Amino acid sequence: MNESVALIQACMERYQNAMDRVAANLRPGDGILGFGNDPRRSPYHMDFYNEVGELAGRLARGEWPAEQAGETVEFLLTMGKNYGSRLTLPMMEAAQGHVLPLVPLLACDQAEQLARSYAARYPRRERLPIQDKVLLALEKRAKGR
Repeated sequence: MNESVALIQACMERYQNAMDRVAANLRPGDGILGFGNDPRRSPYHMDFYNEVGELAGRLARGEWPAEQAGETVEFLLTMGKNYGSRLTLPMMEAAQGHVLPLVPLLACDQAEQLARSYAARYPRRERLPIQDKVLLALEKRAKGR
C-alpha cells in the first residue's frame, strides 16, 4: 500500500469512527422533522470529503510519485462499496470526484481496466452525476486523450 492510499484509508477510518460515535449517541426521534441530532447533517461528512480532496490534490500536484496514482484511484473508486455503511456510503461515493485530477496520471491500459470495472460496479441507471464524469474521464484516458 502506498503512502497516499494509507493516508486516505486513515482518513476514512477516522470518518467511520466519528460516524459510529454519532450513531451511538442517537436518541429515539433524533433527525425526525429536522429536530435533534440528525446524523446526516454531521460536520464529519464535509471534513472527510475535504480531507480526501486535499490528499488527492497533493498527489496530483506531485508531492508523491505519479506511480501511486493508479492504486490511489482504484482505492477511491472502490472505497464506498468495500467500506461504506448506511451513513458513510453517500459521502464516499461523492468523494470519487476527487479522482478527476488524478486520471491524467494513469497509464492508458490502467485507465481502461479501471473504467471497465467501474462501469460494472455502477450500472448506468444507478450512477450519480459525478460517477458519470469519473467514468467519462477514465474512458477518455483509456483512449489516450
